[in-house]
Amino acid sequence: MTSRPIRWALWMLALAAMAVALALAGRYGNGYVVFVTPPWRAEMSIMLFVILLLASFAGAYLLIRMAVKTYRLPRQIRKSKIEHERTKARGLLLESLQLLFSGEFRNAETRARTAMQHEDTRDMAAAIAAWAAYEGGHSSAAVPYLDHIRNAGSTRMRDVSKAYMLLADGKAAEALSLLKTLAANDPKNPGVLKMKVEAEVAGKAWEDVLETLAPLTRSGMLPEGAAQQIRLNAELNLIKSKPANPDAITDAWKAFSRESRFDVAMATTVATRLLALGCFDEARNVIEETVEARGVEGWDSQLAAIYAGCKTDSTLAQIERAERWLRQHARDAVLLATLGKLCMRQALWGKAQSYLEASVALEPTLDAHMTLARLMEQLGRNDEAIRHMRRSAELAR
Repeated sequence: MTSRPIRWALWMLALAAMAVALALAGRYGNGYVVFVTPPWRAEMSIMLFVILLLASFAGAYLLIRMAVKTYRLPRQIRKSKIEHERTKARGLLLESLQLLFSGEFRNAETRARTAMQHEDTRDMAAAIAAWAAYEGGHSSAAVPYLDHIRNAGSTRMRDVSKAYMLLADGKAAEALSLLKTLAANDPKNPGVLKMKVEAEVAGKAWEDVLETLAPLTRSGMLPEGAAQQIRLNAELNLIKSKPANPDAITDAWKAFSRESRFDVAMATTVATRLLALGCFDEARNVIEETVEARGVEGWDSQLAAIYAGCKTDSTLAQIERAERWLRQHARDAVLLATLGKLCMRQALWGKAQSYLEASVALEPTLDAHMTLARLMEQLGRNDEAIRHMRRSAELAR
């Protein structure tokens, strides 16, 4: 780019050249111009005529420029005023944002409400005012602020903010209707998916929870441990909500991932539901599969407690399997009590007594003493039955 001194020098050189050209034209130009309007006659040199003509053009140009500027002056004043208001509104917007993050919610709301009066800052100012009102404890005023957002480019901001506030206020059904639309339009938005899962959990829509959880987990926004906990909770409640149909329950259980299927809480829930429906063989299979899949390190006494309730036609096979488990968990009082109950069912009175007495020796429980009392009654040893019943009463207290 040419510097200012060089530009001035070039202009001076151009003016000098024009002056020289005019001087030469005047010296060597002998022509003249005659204007005749009877009875008047005007005569001038051609050089003067050219100078007057150029001066007329220059004067006309200046007059036209002045007229145009005068015509545009009101519009420019209005434009300047609008620009001033826009600048002021943007300043208020930034100030309200700073106040919001500083925790001065009331002042932030006031500044944002003023900034809402200008169209350019209305949407963002309405959002800030809504969040300031919500964080300041005026949640009833927050959503009406969001309703001022009408620009098509700001509708997602409005709906996400509204859904968050509705969900936090316990209005999960209203929030979910918004979140479904948002998720349909933006299926990879992790913030929307996270809120959608929360709303679905609140609404007990367990199948929808599982469907939404998959893309949310892939997004990485939700830690794997938390995702697995939500998934397991949804699957447990899904099993509980299934109709009293053993096939529906077992099919749903088998459709879960291995990690969920062989969770202790899941296995006990499925087996308990099957036992309540009288499906003892199916309940037994669930417990046995879970114990085998979890291995020695994953042993849980809850599984053994439910196993005793599986009143199948193959009690001997159950005893053999439970005794294999006992070789790995010899001091498990619940497993010993389970073996005692299974042996009682098979009329193996001696083994039943030894297992039950070993159980109460390790951990005296109400259930084990009551079972021993029933066994003693069965054997006609009423004094011992009464003793175990008294011990049960003491444990119950």
